[in-house]
Amino acid sequence: MSFRLKTILGIVLIQAILLLILNGYGFNAFKSSSNAELLKRAQTTTALFASTVHNAVLASDLAALESFMDEILTNHDIVYARVLARGVVLAQGGDPSALAKPFVDDSSFESVTDSVFDSHADISLATKKYGRVELGFTTKAMEKVLTEARHKLFIFDALAMALVTIFSYLLGLYLTRGLATLKNASRRVAEGQLGYQIAVQGADELAQTAAAFNDMSSKLAVLDEEHRRAESEIKLLNTELEKRVELRTTQLASLNKKLEHQSLHDALTLLPNRTLYHDRLDQAILIAHRNTQSFALMALDLDRFKEINDSLGHHAGDLVLQETAERLKTALRHSDTVARMGGDEFALLLPTASSADEAAVVAKKILLLLNDPLVIDGRSINIGASIGIALFPQHGDDATTLVRRSDSAMYVAKRTHAGYVLYDSSLDAEDAERLTLHMDLRHAISHQQLVLHYQPKIDFSTRQVSGVEALVRWQHPRLGLIYPDAFIPIAEKAGMMKPFTLAVIELALKQSSVWTQAGLNLTIAVNISAINLQDPQFPADMAAMLHTHQVLPTNIELEVTETAIMSEPLKAIENIKKLSGMGLQIAIDDFGTGYSSMAYLRKLLVAKIKIDKSFVMDMHNNKNDEVIVRSTVDLGHNLGLTVVAEGVETQGAWDKLKELGCDSAQGYFMGRPVAAAELEKWLERSPWGLTNPDTDANKKTVQGSS
Repeated sequence: MSFRLKTILGIVLIQAILLLILNGYGFNAFKSSSNAELLKRAQTTTALFASTVHNAVLASDLAALESFMDEILTNHDIVYARVLARGVVLAQGGDPSALAKPFVDDSSFESVTDSVFDSHADISLATKKYGRVELGFTTKAMEKVLTEARHKLFIFDALAMALVTIFSYLLGLYLTRGLATLKNASRRVAEGQLGYQIAVQGADELAQTAAAFNDMSSKLAVLDEEHRRAESEIKLLNTELEKRVELRTTQLASLNKKLEHQSLHDALTLLPNRTLYHDRLDQAILIAHRNTQSFALMALDLDRFKEINDSLGHHAGDLVLQETAERLKTALRHSDTVARMGGDEFALLLPTASSADEAAVVAKKILLLLNDPLVIDGRSINIGASIGIALFPQHGDDATTLVRRSDSAMYVAKRTHAGYVLYDSSLDAEDAERLTLHMDLRHAISHQQLVLHYQPKIDFSTRQVSGVEALVRWQHPRLGLIYPDAFIPIAEKAGMMKPFTLAVIELALKQSSVWTQAGLNLTIAVNISAINLQDPQFPADMAAMLHTHQVLPTNIELEVTETAIMSEPLKAIENIKKLSGMGLQIAIDDFGTGYSSMAYLRKLLVAKIKIDKSFVMDMHNNKNDEVIVRSTVDLGHNLGLTVVAEGVETQGAWDKLKELGCDSAQGYFMGRPVAAAELEKWLERSPWGLTNPDTDANKKTVQGSS
């Protein structure tokens, strides 16, 4: 082998090795840099997603988690996403096959074997871990970049090898000529002057070598420019991605702030909700324990909210709740908390009220504010409230006990109309009794423990009984006879009013059948609840019961309150028309205490209106009450209705009602509610009964009793 050929081969081999080493080092450096950047980006994205779903996991808000899941999966570089809490998957999405694999945290992209880089971040608060998020990132993007770089380097290597071979060959041919020029040109290229050109003279082999060198230098410059352009594009993409991540982070932070506020506040009143209230209560207990302090909390319930809501509609009820919230806020300090617990129930936390006296001062202030009338849709409305107070640690040292005992005190305040009540251990027995009644009442309805007492109605023109009102009692096997005030609220809260009312009507129909067979024709009035009045099935139920007991519809009178009608007036009117069409008499009970619309009143096929006893009992002392009674009597007669007065307890009230033209009345002055057997005896011996000597023609003999 000639020296020239050896020289050419030696130069080619040496430069090829050097070129491969240089390119390999550059490729490894590029790969390592890309690995580090993508690993950092994956960890940042995972931590950001954990921060985003943090509050949704704490609130167990699955709907919000699903929304966050859909948002994160719009990133095409994310293969799957999963949110876990205490080992339970709350939400997940993405590639099912990736989700099915066991999660193994990848420390670097070199460790990935399934084309998915797995990363996780913990969801924690105050060092306490509540769950974690898991994300899988596709490695295809990185592999694509590396593949493109490898291809370019391969092309670069191939071109460089070809040029080096040519250059070496020419150098070997003309080693003795132009060596200094080529050496200088090579040095310039090595220094970075890619594209450097040698002056070519002649057309001999040395000139061709110089031209080949110039061509190689130009191509190296082109490749270098392409490399710079690729680096610029990658940098631009990275900058754009960072901007998008930053924008999305800002948007998610704003959305998270809104969601956090919504999850902790009541949408209607903007007050803290039950969740935030309990959180602040827990904090107050911790602080009080640490500082050996006392504080107070209150349970507050509006007294007449249901009546207002049923009569004026939910819009008016919402306005009442909003105004109540505003008034409560004005009564408290900045350190206090007032929260809406649901419905018309509020709770107050007073961290600085360390005694019963201080809490009582706040309670009185609140009651004064809430007793001030509200103006809703042009109407002046009195709300009123009942407040129960519990103190830490006197009445309990944990949140559950304190809340329960403040509720107990509030129920006593509502029942006794005391305004506010401080918890006392004796109230626990009342709570137990109320719970017992709740459990027993359903059994009482189906096991004939309900009984009826009957109060006579006296006609002013004949001074004789014209009918009776059936008033329900509960003959409890252990507690004896219980009056409605003790169990009707329980039936309402437990959703038992529909079967309860039907059971009372059934008892009245049975008694009517007995009296009719005995020759005693008395109209029996029965109160029906708003639930039954709005029930489309009620007229059919009524018809079926009348048929079963063979009772004439004219012997039964159904009494409905104004609030029951106005809660759903269109449904009520439809049912009242059906009931009246069957021959049943309809009376509006407690007239004057609700908010009836005259437009609806004209449409109702009612036979009677009953003036509430609150206007009748003090009529002789209160001129305003007398004016109301007079106006009601005139209104009823102008509409062609019979007017009945309740609560007649004195001769004076009887005389005044007669003077005002009232048609009939009921009250203790004439007769108290009694059982059927007692009523039959009363009918025989009472001057108001059937034995009135002035009306012997109307005498009847009772042959049997219920």
